[in-house]
Amino acid sequence: MTFEDADSSESLSPAEERLARLVRQGIRAQEGPEALRRALALEAPQVMVSSLPLQGLIAQADAPLTDAAAQGQSFERPDLDGSFVAPRNGIEERLAEIWSNLLGVSPVGVEDSFFDLGGHSLIAVRLFAAVKREFKVEFPISVLFEAPTIAKCAALISTERGDLAQAEVVETEAATSQQRFDYLVPLNQSSRDATPLFVVAGMFGNVLNLRHLALPFSNERPVYGVQARGLIGDAAPHEEVQTAAADYIAEIRALQPQGPYLLAGYSGGGITAYEMAQQLKAAGQEVAVLAMLDTPLPVRPLLSKIDKVHIKLAELRRKGPAYLLEWARNRWAWERERRRAPQETSGEGEGVSFNSLRIQAAFLRAVGRYETPQWDGPMTLFRPPLDRHWAVSDGQYVTAEKEYVYEDNQWRQYAPRLQVIEVPGDHVSMVLAPNVTVLAQELAEVIAAALPEGAGYDHTQATAAE
Repeated sequence: MTFEDADSSESLSPAEERLARLVRQGIRAQEGPEALRRALALEAPQVMVSSLPLQGLIAQADAPLTDAAAQGQSFERPDLDGSFVAPRNGIEERLAEIWSNLLGVSPVGVEDSFFDLGGHSLIAVRLFAAVKREFKVEFPISVLFEAPTIAKCAALISTERGDLAQAEVVETEAATSQQRFDYLVPLNQSSRDATPLFVVAGMFGNVLNLRHLALPFSNERPVYGVQARGLIGDAAPHEEVQTAAADYIAEIRALQPQGPYLLAGYSGGGITAYEMAQQLKAAGQEVAVLAMLDTPLPVRPLLSKIDKVHIKLAELRRKGPAYLLEWARNRWAWERERRRAPQETSGEGEGVSFNSLRIQAAFLRAVGRYETPQWDGPMTLFRPPLDRHWAVSDGQYVTAEKEYVYEDNQWRQYAPRLQVIEVPGDHVSMVLAPNVTVLAQELAEVIAAALPEGAGYDHTQATAAE
């Protein structure tokens, strides 16, 4: 049976029905070449080809929440590990309606996980925008790791509003008994008494994409993401790498007072992790693992004029005279974007969307001033396969992103004990499924080799330090 005739079958599961609907909306193979020819004929610098009504979907995303079930867009609750538990109070009932509309699933139980129902960061932004509108409370998006169910989210809302009667007291006590941090976000629910792994988010400060890396460690050790200051709300982002590192360390040591420490950083977050390792060492603490997840140097060398010429000539040979027109359009688009006033936040002005551009701008200012010190401890760089897109002068290569290719991302000059491990994917997909499985396994082996057998940390020390 094919998905083309799925409508006439009654044997499809809810998951298969969702897949069939997506397939039916896709472009057919015989339509592809003609769609490509029409797109190229537009001579536009950027072209999107889709069988879906994109403008309509964008308008729908910006519109207030509506009843998805009434529009025929809701699917039955998938088979989950737990049983269905209906809402028990007003807050849970309203949250269930919001989740159902955003996730397109009905019914939604109060013990169902946001992530198990297909939730991701874009939906999370809209979810907490709706929570702020409905309940007049504001939470960081990362609270979903602490409260991934309606029951726990409702308890947090009830506590924030001081309305304990609207939520189960047992849920409220469970939600409030956990120590709350500004930067540390528990990415898995591991209960193992093992040394935790701390992973600093990339330059946009958001830890949601690191959840995929944390899950394989659930049976081994706790994993905490380190999110940026100012990601949500009005707090100013860190303007110095050293200050950010010190603030992050303060929370880490409240949780784990003594080393050995396991530090990692994704992309630009590795630079902050590098400085954290420096400060911990200066405080007499051991850093057993310092892992860079495709982290570049704070300041990378710019392309030379001769290498820019090499690239233009290579593209001219490959594309012919049409390349000159393409280059002129791209240059004009770049100039136009450069002159446009940057928007600090995205979304609908609700104050709950990520302050991504503000975080990025502060991060770039900070790393631009950072003077990279030497590191004589162990350090591991996990990076995807090298992208030797263009051959330029002196036997060097340049990536498709127009950056010089270096086997060690240029870190070995500062960290002579550097180990480089290649993992599948690219800069983004290496930390996402399915590629992240290999990354997690390789990182676990590095940790196992660095820690004494049975090493852990003392929860009683952590409690006393609080």
